Amino acid sequence: MKPDKKQEDLMAQVISAIIQSKGFKTVACQAVGVNPRTFRYWMQNDEEFRKAVEDAVEFSREYRDDLAEQKLFSLVEAGDTTACIFYAKTRLKDRGYTDKRTPKEQPQAQEQPQAQQLPAETIDPKVMKRKVESKKQYIVKLLKQEGKYTTELSMQVKIVAQLLVKTDLLADEIFASDHRSVNIETSREGDARESISPKEKLYLDYLQQSQKALRALGMNTDSKAAKQAENGLQKFLEQFGEGDVDEQ
Repeated sequence: MKPDKKQEDLMAQVISAIIQSKGFKTVACQAVGVNPRTFRYWMQNDEEFRKAVEDAVEFSREYRDDLAEQKLFSLVEAGDTTACIFYAKTRLKDRGYTDKRTPKEQPQAQEQPQAQQLPAETIDPKVMKRKVESKKQYIVKLLKQEGKYTTELSMQVKIVAQLLVKTDLLADEIFASDHRSVNIETSREGDARESISPKEKLYLDYLQQSQKALRALGMNTDSKAAKQAENGLQKFLEQFGEGDVDEQ
């Protein structure tokens, strides 16, 4: 429905107020005395009014931008150092006034470190399973020799076997000639940053977990009934390496 003369005059006042308020529609409505709900209704149902509002807002934004740029350049002309630096970085990038390095200045791309994989992830699951089973059988053999094995320990023995196999695999990697205990990364600013290899930390963690698991099996505690004086863990660590079966 076409608005009446009174409403048309009010709409025109809103448009004028938007320009006077530098594009702020809420301020314009308050100045004219138009309820925000009424303003939104006009925007949704009167195409001509909506287009006039959008034009007024766009005009006001351009005015604000021009005014800000004029004020900035006035500071530049006055010799304000901060304004000069800001202007150079934003308007004179093509002349080299930028913090970003140009392609010629970019340092050679550093080789991105590949995601660390657990040893078990690099071995065929079937091979891994055979290694664990071999280690498990050897642990059972040692426990039986000391009279400590019961069927209730089956799950605990399996866990210990898995830990020891993973510890073995990690040991092979961190003691290899090409392993680096300390990783060196270069930041975009060219600063070198050192960090301990995650595998080193993981290896120490596996060692601690293995000791706890062995202790739970009684493999590293002295028994009053046993005649041997050697520490159980030391004895086991000296022996368990002999229990591996060569994989084909």
